Amino acid sequence: MPGPSSGATVADDVDFIAPSLDGQSASFRLDAPDDGWTVEPKPFVLRPGVSYHAFGYQGRGSNQVNTNYVSFSADSVATLKPGSVLVQRYDEKRSVPDWVDVVITRKEFDRQGQDPANCQ
Repeated sequence: MPGPSSGATVADDVDFIAPSLDGQSASFRLDAPDDGWTVEPKPFVLRPGVSYHAFGYQGRGSNQVNTNYVSFSADSVATLKPGSVLVQRYDEKRSVPDWVDVVITRKEFDRQGQDPANCQ
């Protein structure tokens, strides 16, 4: 989130609405959601030079379930190939530890989503 001295602005751009999910991993194309996913308002168009931050949730209060956040730009999305998923991982080995982009396969994304260590 931009700090008080930042020239950046924050705006809620769109809402992606999921169909009923079965507890498995879920993903969709930002530019063409299908399989029951919808977007409001549509169409959603990534704008150059804009940083997007997304997350999902279901429920409220102590029953709320959240996904991990993901940040992306039009440029980072343009590098993805079909069957790949963009995630962020915290890299402690960098000279200045930080979150870094990692592209994994959809199969690996599904596997990681079922690993109890990732569901805390």
